[in-house]
Amino acid sequence: MKKFSIFALLTLMVLSCNFNEMPELREESQIWSLVGYQVNISGDKKYTSIQDSAYVYSLLPDGSFTKTVGDYEIEGSYEKGLEDGLTRFKFFYSTKNSLLIHSCMQDEEDYFINSQGQLTGTWDACDGPKLFFDKK
Repeated sequence: MKKFSIFALLTLMVLSCNFNEMPELREESQIWSLVGYQVNISGDKKYTSIQDSAYVYSLLPDGSFTKTVGDYEIEGSYEKGLEDGLTRFKFFYSTKNSLLIHSCMQDEEDYFINSQGQLTGTWDACDGPKLFFDKK
């Protein structure tokens, strides 16, 4: 009878566990650093590589970010989504009309992850340079 009680207790404990419940993986912070830019010169697109850039996006899992360009810093929130099969990031700034916002739209920036895994800007749609960032 004692063995049956132990077996019943172990069976009850195993059946009370739900092995289908998997903990959600927490997103990590992301650091994206400028590695190059592309400009349109007389109809030709010219890519320029950057080494040791001080132009960095720091994304936190809570949806906030900091953009650092040299000694200057600006903050805001971001949304990550999927659009046209591409991962897109929209950055919304808490500071308005800053010269650090590089976009065709006022007070927000639109980026996507390209086929090389780079965070790529859309500023070139309005004659700005196309910016490329690598994840650190």
